[in-house]
Amino acid sequence: MKKIESTSIQYLILQIVAISVAGIILWPLLDLLWCSVLSHTEFVYSAPDHLVEPIVFGIIVGITLWILERRKTK
Repeated sequence: MKKIESTSIQYLILQIVAISVAGIILWPLLDLLWCSVLSHTEFVYSAPDHLVEPIVFGIIVGITLWILERRKTK
């Protein structure tokens, strides 16, 4: 199996997908915890809040981490 370099575009895409998938799983769980324990409100699942926000967050964090890694290696 070929090793993917941390400065390649493939690594960037893989990192964005991994962070987004983790966000799509964890974001609603943390929101459910917040609603039930801290604010005592009803949890309502919505696509913009629980799908779009984690994907945007994954893109921003993935690109930021990738840029920092490229700077570190150069």
